[in-house]
This record gives sequence, structure tokens and C-alpha cells, in this order.
Amino acid sequence: MKHRLPSLFFCLFLAATALAQSVPSKTYTYLIFHKLAPGKTIQDALPVEREWKAVNQAAVDEGKLIGWHMMVKQFSSNPNPSEYDYVTCIVSPNMGINGASAAAMAKIYGDSVQVRMADLNRRDRLTAPVVKIEIWENTDALFGPDFGPGKTSTVVVDFLKLRDPLADGTGAVASLKQAGAAQISQKRLGGWAFSTLMVPNGSEKGYGFAMARPMTSLNVLAEPADPKLAAAQKQLTRTFEVVRQEVFRFEQYTVRPGK
Repeated sequence: MKHRLPSLFFCLFLAATALAQSVPSKTYTYLIFHKLAPGKTIQDALPVEREWKAVNQAAVDEGKLIGWHMMVKQFSSNPNPSEYDYVTCIVSPNMGINGASAAAMAKIYGDSVQVRMADLNRRDRLTAPVVKIEIWENTDALFGPDFGPGKTSTVVVDFLKLRDPLADGTGAVASLKQAGAAQISQKRLGGWAFSTLMVPNGSEKGYGFAMARPMTSLNVLAEPADPKLAAAQKQLTRTFEVVRQEVFRFEQYTVRPGK
């Protein structure tokens, strides 16, 4: 299936689409960055992405994938705001991607699977070509008991690098996880996830880690009143540099069976 099924934030993304169910200790997210073709808008891309959602939902239903989601960029610290317009993410239980079975695909497209998939890929390229793909290992994550992309529509992703390349950031990540757990219990966050860039990983990218936080309001980013949260933020600043911050909106997403 070309760029989508070897295709979230956590998300990244990310581990976000784990949707609070039991998943492997390590999962992997394919971040696929799309730039709208001249004259096209997100509304033009939605029919294509809804079709990809159906294809990936079939794989989720069979347990081949953990989830798929589409995130539309709202804000970015990137000095080149036109680099891309939205991201699609596939979260997988392993480094590779396994698509839905032939039987499941036949339920979607009948006896025209190859023709319809070729047409979907063609429409995808014409509407919003892929300009970049990254593979992330989701190393740690927490989610509220009722987490779902529809309930926490905003996702803030901090792309990070260690200030000292030889330093061990384990302590800082543990502190950030504790702070995330506190904010989840306060219902300020729907979840918290930390990921490590796997492919392509080069110093020219400027970052090698990502922290994703689904939230209901950007007010969560205000200076925390809780001293423990403030201490965790200071430790983050001492250990990691935020190379880029992006704010996304969940637009489309799959649902795991039983949710």
C-alpha cells in the first residue's frame, strides 16, 4: 500500500492511538508529513484520508495495527510554516507494518482491491503528497481511563534534543512522566508519551526525542501552580532543549475493538 502501509504524535505520535488498552511495551509510530498541493485545502484531503482510515481500521480490527490518526497542524515554531500541512500516523506493535488481510480488504473494495487502492494512492499524491516520513519508537506512555482523540482534540508535541549529547536523560523523563501522571489525574491531560527517533536519525535533524501531550485546552501550557510540576518543567529545560514545538488537532482516527 505504498507510503501508508509501509504508514501517528504518538503520535508521534504517537502512542496516542493506543487508546488506553493493553499494548506491547514498545510500539512504533510512522509519522507521514503531507503538504497540500497548490489550490488544495484540508477539506480536499479529508475524503482521501477517510478512505485511508477505513483501510487502516480493517488492520486495527484484525490486531495488525494499534491505530491510525490524522493530525492537522494548528501552530508551529518551525520558521518554515509551509513545510507541511498535516500528519498521518500509524502506530504498530513492531517496527514493520502489517496491513489488513485480503479478506478484510475485499469487504471494503469487493473484487476491485488493486484497482481501488491504485486509485486511492493516485488521489493521495495529487491532493497532499508526502514530503517526509519518520519512524519513532514509543518508549513510555500514560493514558487516562477514558482517553480518546475525540475527547482531547488538541495534541502538543515537543521535539527535543539533549543539551549534553553524552548525558543520560532517564531521570528527566521519569520526572516528566510523574508530572504527566499528575496532570492526567487532574484531567488536564488525556495522556502523555515519550518517543525516540529511529529512522532517519541524523544530527542535522536537530532532534532525537519527542514528548506528546493530548489536552483539551492550551491553558495546560501555562506556568504550573503545582511546585512538583514546576520542578519537572525546570528539569526538562535543564536536560532537553525544545528544538521545535507543534500543536495539532486530531481530525480523523481509528478506534480499537471494544472502545
